[in-house]
Amino acid sequence: MKNLTAKLIGGFVLLTGLAYAGPGKEIVIEPETPKTFCDHYGDVLGLAKLYEGDGPLIQEIKLIGRYHGQYHNTESDLGDDSDWENRRFRFGVGATFLENFEFEGQFNLKNDFSESGRLFETVEDLTISWEPNDAWGITVGKQKPKVTREYSTSSKRIKTIERSQLVNQIVPDQAGGIVLTLNDVAGFEIDLGGFTGDAGDDWDLPDFDGGYGLYARIGREITEATEVRFDYFYNDGDPNNGEFEDFGNIFSLNSSSDWDRMHLVTDLIYATGINGEADNFGVVFMPYYDITDKLEAVFRYTYSNSDRFNGLDEQSRYEDDASGAITGDAYNAFYLGLNYYICGDKLKLMNGVEYADMSGGAVENDWWTFFTGVRMYF
Repeated sequence: MKNLTAKLIGGFVLLTGLAYAGPGKEIVIEPETPKTFCDHYGDVLGLAKLYEGDGPLIQEIKLIGRYHGQYHNTESDLGDDSDWENRRFRFGVGATFLENFEFEGQFNLKNDFSESGRLFETVEDLTISWEPNDAWGITVGKQKPKVTREYSTSSKRIKTIERSQLVNQIVPDQAGGIVLTLNDVAGFEIDLGGFTGDAGDDWDLPDFDGGYGLYARIGREITEATEVRFDYFYNDGDPNNGEFEDFGNIFSLNSSSDWDRMHLVTDLIYATGINGEADNFGVVFMPYYDITDKLEAVFRYTYSNSDRFNGLDEQSRYEDDASGAITGDAYNAFYLGLNYYICGDKLKLMNGVEYADMSGGAVENDWWTFFTGVRMYF
């Protein structure tokens, strides 16, 4: 009886629909689109959103984090090294409140679980941002001074496994500071900031026992495809500035261009040494191409030069592990990689090979490094 009732109701609904459509018209029932892997992956990541509402006090609370794991195999005349590394492992909380305030705090988790000690090792970032309108905003707390194109690009979105040699040698660490952002000032985007140079020994939180750093960035779109930017960082040279490298001035003239599937990043970098460091100059040239919507090819050439025979260091990852400490006055590196975006930057596979050579020092050496890794964030 129940089956008969259901059939009668279904038939009535169908006849009503046909009558409404009128003669000669068809009713098209769109089939439900099956969920993709990334849809299911997004559902899982969506569980990190703890609260979302439109109340005046708190609008959103969510868990945030990232995991970057990678394998390397480095070979050189002076030694070899290979290993898997939990490169970045972070976890924290983000929140939006009072309509235009945002909070973000992340811990660095222990990378080597075979070691004893606490799970949460240091604070990676801890900021409160206020953006009252589209014209300007301000961010206070532990954050990155965004100098050079590679360093200002989040590790969630960089195109190579590691940033280039000179960038890694000269840029400051995350530090306590305040940054004012001005949007569309006569067509320019501007950042102005000040930072404290020291941090505590335990959680790596900012303190004020050292000196200070100043930061400025100005950018402008010069065509529909290309943005050009000038970055500057100043270190007052206080010996307690543990969050800054020993470079008094860092200058970066960089650009980013997008032409359909073809893209290009360039950077000219100059850093003046203090406290015994040399002056260093570098070039970064990185084109990349979207082979498909998910597969991307990347090439990067970097050149670094120093005014002193031992002014440049090799990459601490993973060249130093293979050959020991090598210094020189000229460094060249060629990187070729393939990135596969499973679910965009939120889940991707990265592969690359890099050849690098150091010359001009007491010992010359070159390295071949093969990388493969997985990167995800939420």
